Amino acid sequence: MKDPEIPRSTPSYFFREALRRIWVSKRTSSVAIAMITISLLIVGTFLLISENLGRAVTRWQGSSRATVYLDAEATPEQTASVAAWLSAHPDFGKHRFVTKAEALQRFRTYFSNLREVVGDLNENPFPASFECEVSPATAQSRAFAAETAELKSMAGVDQVQLDWDWVRRLRKLVDLVNIAGLVAGGILALAAAFTIANVIRLTMMLYHEEIEIMRLVGATERIIRGPFLIEGLLQGTIGAIVAVILLFAGYLIAARLMPPASSLLWGFLFAGFLPWQKLAALIAGGMFAGWFGSWLSVRETSEEGPRFTED
Repeated sequence: MKDPEIPRSTPSYFFREALRRIWVSKRTSSVAIAMITISLLIVGTFLLISENLGRAVTRWQGSSRATVYLDAEATPEQTASVAAWLSAHPDFGKHRFVTKAEALQRFRTYFSNLREVVGDLNENPFPASFECEVSPATAQSRAFAAETAELKSMAGVDQVQLDWDWVRRLRKLVDLVNIAGLVAGGILALAAAFTIANVIRLTMMLYHEEIEIMRLVGATERIIRGPFLIEGLLQGTIGAIVAVILLFAGYLIAARLMPPASSLLWGFLFAGFLPWQKLAALIAGGMFAGWFGSWLSVRETSEEGPRFTED
């Protein structure tokens, strides 16, 4: 153990000593860093999923759509009657007829890995439909709800699907994903903080002779505790940076491994990476967890210093 000395430059001394102690106790420090990495990686994964789901919600909120699915046995007269009804009701905006063949082609485009399943069927299972553009304001009105009920009761109409119902469900899913991520990440972050606290406590025991000598030569508690606080802060920072790197690497790997048939899933979950604000929040969370863990240890010290016993 080297002889301690009163530092001339306090910040540089804190960081120099913290790095030295992390290196000396690299095995135990790596455990603390790994805990921070795992907890923030889980939080980051939930944030990535909810971020892309939120983008989908925002995109869909701007242009609502109602899809009128026709019965498989709908006659041309019934189809024409539905088309006339839609034209007479401007709330449904512009409408477009989608044939059964076009619906089948869309399915094959979105889910090309299921082409063989559809090809084994004797007939086209997809119904014809009308796609209607509806403004978000109109979609929330009582008059539109009454018109939708009337449309559902028409002959030849099997179902009327409203996109904003899915948007509402998707928004609830986003909230659920955020809550699950925060709960899981919070529990793991606390575990990581206590792990760092134990690592710092072990480090303080390792350097207890140096600490006592520093007190004897007049070092303040701030000088003594500083390196340990910075040590925990650095452990949290390193763990957070590693978590961000692993999260981005996983995102890129998923982009390469995701088959073209999953383009719809890709659009939901992997349309983009996390914005820099959330990445900064992840790193800040790791730094706080590291600092908090080290603070839990050093707060137990007093002016008389921690009590170490030797067998």
